[in-house]
Amino acid sequence: MNKMSRIKNLIIAAVMIVFAGVMLAWPQFGTPMIMLVVGLYLLFYGIYSLIFYFTMAIHMVDGKRVFYRGILLLDLGVFMLSAYRGSERLVFLYLMLMLAASGAIDLVRALDFRKQGASWKFRAVMGVVCILLLISAFIYRKEPTTLTYMYCIGMFVSAINRVVSAFRTTAIVYIP
Repeated sequence: MNKMSRIKNLIIAAVMIVFAGVMLAWPQFGTPMIMLVVGLYLLFYGIYSLIFYFTMAIHMVDGKRVFYRGILLLDLGVFMLSAYRGSERLVFLYLMLMLAASGAIDLVRALDFRKQGASWKFRAVMGVVCILLLISAFIYRKEPTTLTYMYCIGMFVSAINRVVSAFRTTAIVYIP
């Protein structure tokens, strides 16, 4: 990871911590804020992926994958923004899917890192935290403020993960 990537990760982590703090201060506005931010993020990342496809990835091997990802993210962003004043069920479904996918991916990657002899304990702890958040979010699914708290905890965990990865030294392997 180069210096600009490290700085970018630190800035994103700081923004995530500030946004989670704002949502913790006003949890009654948490669900619409989650839908608005996630919808805008998906919309802009979809547009970015499409621009990247038409400027560069069209000439790359497996470039259509970038195109399909851009279309999918753009559609999901428009869907989230169109349901901005919708029910908490959509945000709850998003949160549950996000926590399940993140926890499962972290645990599988930790097992893979353990087989390779790399550091795996932090990744395993992050996966277990995501799974525990998933279970607690499912138990307290009737209260919308609890949903906001779970989302904020997930954002804090993700921000910590970004900060740790920004300060982790990158191994350089030279192949003769």
